[in-house]
Amino acid sequence: MNRSVFYTEERPALTFHQRWNGYLSIALAAIVLALGVTMRDSVLNATVTIEDLEAGVRAQIPQGWLLDRGSSDYVFRAIDPDALPFKTLLQVSVLPVGPDATPANVLHQIEIDRPLRFPAYRVISRRNVTLRDGSPAIRLTYAYVESERNPALEALPIVVEGVDVVVLRRTQAVIVSYREERGNFENNLYRFENLLNTLEIF
Repeated sequence: MNRSVFYTEERPALTFHQRWNGYLSIALAAIVLALGVTMRDSVLNATVTIEDLEAGVRAQIPQGWLLDRGSSDYVFRAIDPDALPFKTLLQVSVLPVGPDATPANVLHQIEIDRPLRFPAYRVISRRNVTLRDGSPAIRLTYAYVESERNPALEALPIVVEGVDVVVLRRTQAVIVSYREERGNFENNLYRFENLLNTLEIF
């Protein structure tokens, strides 16, 4: 009977320098990875300042987003050109109000128009809030259905979730808005919070 004999060769133990070189390589790779993530996040979260002297508002919007100032309905509107299926939207509007107006009055007027413009519109929540500068405001969260307006393109309707914050400054109401496809609403909500936190009304 033939017997196979297996020989195992013992590997020499790593030297002190070899072990430290291995540790340093792992640490260097972790540092490079962390720097890459930090740089990517800083690029993704970079902002630019938008100012409108006539309306008296200043705020920060994401860098690289499409900016629209060509409407009487809003001071500016920023849209994420890369977002799918719905173009993430940030908007600041200004409405003239009377001396006795309250944020709730302004919101009530806005809501009268909403069902006419937004199909299947419904309110999710409404609550009083205080902005970073101490100003009282009201925050409305809502949802509606966005359908493809071009009948030649077949697409399923999109459920859009939105939030408006209404604050008063002297004889004007400032409305800060955010709209996003419902599945991505929470993920991009921080962009709205940054817009709100950087908003200056002068």
